[in-house]
Amino acid sequence: MGRRHRDYKAEWESGGEAGEKPRKMCAVSGKRMYANEGEAKATATHRLRDPEAGAKQLRVYRCMYCNAWHLTSKEQ
Repeated sequence: MGRRHRDYKAEWESGGEAGEKPRKMCAVSGKRMYANEGEAKATATHRLRDPEAGAKQLRVYRCMYCNAWHLTSKEQ
């Protein structure tokens, strides 16, 4: 991912769909930010149980840029 090597400026971008609470997004990775590991794991569990989500495996990790938690389907 080429974006990892640019200068990081701590900022939160909002995303989400109309009628949804704005999501906090990592300015470097573009991934949704979870405040803690438990919130990220709960979301991963929910998505794994949802057949429409299409996720077969998910893991959580702490981002070295924003220090929040993210989800990924990639193995370590």
